[in-house]
Amino acid sequence: MGEVFALRALGRHVAVCVGYALCYALLRDISVSHWNLPAGLRVACLLLLPYRYWPALLLGELIPVSHHAWSHMDDFGWRWSALAALPPMLPVMAVVAWVRRHARLLQDRQQVNMPMLLGVIFAGALVTAFDDVMVVTAATLPTGMAAPLLDAQVAFGYFLGNYLGALAIAPSAIAIYMWQTGRVPAALEAPLWRSRLAKDMLVGVLTPLLVLMVLVFSSQGDGMQVFRIAMFLPVVWLTLRHGWQGAALGGTLASIAVTLTSSMVRDPAVIQAQALIAFAITTLLMLGSRIAQQAQVNQNNHVDALRGFQLAQQGLYLEELRLRQAADALEHLGHNIRDNHNRLLDRLRHVLPSNEERSYSKQVALAQHEMHRLANALYPRGWRERGVPATLREGPFAQAIHMAGATYDCELSGRGLSQLAPDVHMALYRLACEVLVHVLSRGPMQHIQLQLRGGNTKGRRWVVMRLMGSRATTHTPMHDIGRGEPADSEAWKQAMTLLGASGLGISSIRDRTHIYGGDVHLREVEQTVSVTLLLHDSLRSSVPHRGTPGAPR
Repeated sequence: MGEVFALRALGRHVAVCVGYALCYALLRDISVSHWNLPAGLRVACLLLLPYRYWPALLLGELIPVSHHAWSHMDDFGWRWSALAALPPMLPVMAVVAWVRRHARLLQDRQQVNMPMLLGVIFAGALVTAFDDVMVVTAATLPTGMAAPLLDAQVAFGYFLGNYLGALAIAPSAIAIYMWQTGRVPAALEAPLWRSRLAKDMLVGVLTPLLVLMVLVFSSQGDGMQVFRIAMFLPVVWLTLRHGWQGAALGGTLASIAVTLTSSMVRDPAVIQAQALIAFAITTLLMLGSRIAQQAQVNQNNHVDALRGFQLAQQGLYLEELRLRQAADALEHLGHNIRDNHNRLLDRLRHVLPSNEERSYSKQVALAQHEMHRLANALYPRGWRERGVPATLREGPFAQAIHMAGATYDCELSGRGLSQLAPDVHMALYRLACEVLVHVLSRGPMQHIQLQLRGGNTKGRRWVVMRLMGSRATTHTPMHDIGRGEPADSEAWKQAMTLLGASGLGISSIRDRTHIYGGDVHLREVEQTVSVTLLLHDSLRSSVPHRGTPGAPR
């Protein structure tokens, strides 16, 4: 078994070595003097791969570098060949190892340590440029050929080429890695090539870059430079939409587009445009990282708010369950009292006068009725047996309206009303009772109409309730009603007692609806009082967990 594991590990190391060597050779062939793409491959592999694969990476870079060095030994001498055969990855390894010991590239909450990434890219470009200068100084040219000029501008050119190449490869490679490993929440919904980011890159970045490239080739002089510099504008748009991932991928496309407009080796205009693009991409990466962090904070705040509503819904649901238990206990207690009274009367019937027996029976019946009414107010029996629609049509709700001297009409429409969570049914009934008490408190009503409509939008069920009260022809003056002084205080007080309502004001009713993601609209004219409220389905089984991939962020 140990030999099998060893062979598998060896096979993985060989695959890393060969794959890196092939990618290095390919990127070196398509690189130009001011755009050194292998620098980006080097940084990305050192940051993403574990330390155990670093020897394979070093060997993978040694193969193409040493082949190139020894194949040109006759042209530049053995000293140049010896220095050129040393992989530039060696000093970069030291830099990346030191940085990785002191900081993490991939932070929590699906974020990347952007200062660390840019610092590694900058330091890697700096040490690689120093290595390039040392290799050039060791060159021995044939007699009669002038030695290459080495000054600050040439050294800066080496640094800029390595920095641009690293910016073009490393951030994009890390963004793709995070997408493929599911660290980006959107990666759980669709692959990268089918995501909104890919569509925005195609429409908002690639298409404008192609247009700008055409304009560059059809222009002359300063116009070419203006169009080259304008190539970072689509990257700004993509950054604002997708954060640092948009800046990384869009920056790669912009860097490629600027390089393709070059018509000569070491074109000064292209180098200037590349330098500006490098500065813009660096700035956008920092800005995009900040945007992503702020978006994550906003997402976490949203999740926390949903959790708060979830806890409130659970609290209301548990409170309703306790009310149901209390109602059942009252019903059971009432039956026990009635049975005990009947047994007691059976034993004392021969010693009690008939009038006292009837009086005791009447008192027990009144007590039984009062306990039944109280239990029905706590948790209506019709609600338990036939659901909310039947309770609103025929239960205590309708009785309270008739006791107030008004006619009543109930309309149900839409789909999915019966599929709402039980706690939403409970909240709907309680709010209907509170709204009815509020409407009755505005004055004597002649007719009450209740409308319920259920529906489903984007997989989320909802219900709208509208309660309209038409005032009676004989009522108090409107200035009294406007001050909240009801014409008949007994009607709404009796409704409160019968329904077990608390007489909440419209602001408290609105707070209750907010718990279920809804709102309340109150409309009061001379002859009509209308209250409309919206409730969404329960959140108890739909709130994402904070910090897990795929959370509404």
